[in-house]
Amino acid sequence: MAAPQKIEPPQDGVEKEPSAARSKRWVWLVAGAAALVVVLGVVVVTLVTRGGGDSAEAKVRGAIGDYTAALGKGNLAALQQTTCGPLHDFYKGIPPEQFAKVYRLSVDRKNIPIVDNVDTVRITDNKAIAQAVVYTDADPSKRTARTFDLQRTQDGWKVCDPSSAAK
Repeated sequence: MAAPQKIEPPQDGVEKEPSAARSKRWVWLVAGAAALVVVLGVVVVTLVTRGGGDSAEAKVRGAIGDYTAALGKGNLAALQQTTCGPLHDFYKGIPPEQFAKVYRLSVDRKNIPIVDNVDTVRITDNKAIAQAVVYTDADPSKRTARTFDLQRTQDGWKVCDPSSAAK
């Protein structure tokens, strides 16, 4: 019969984890890091599109952010509130069922514009023109320049068609 063997505890006083528990913890760490990257991305995009402070430029950037957020969510009521002129008339006149179909088609085709950043804002009296870089989920690597025309109303800045913002 063999003599009993003494099992030494680990050097640091902590038992070693089984490899399955270590790999599970690794998966959770990676998932947590990925979630953190997504949250930081949302914060950066929000700051870029909304700007900071109460300046007229920040309010214009905020109006663009509100408009594009409404587009992204398919929120017809918000699109009606964030637009003016013929663009507002379009959103006001489209039946909700028809808008829902158009929105669903846009989502399926991944062609809803997403603002990457607002480069410049030029304000003259109650009109503003903002140059932005946008992309769609259909081809996120393809960035294009887009001009937003805005008008200051008693309710704040609204995104308008270029023809109505120029008046």
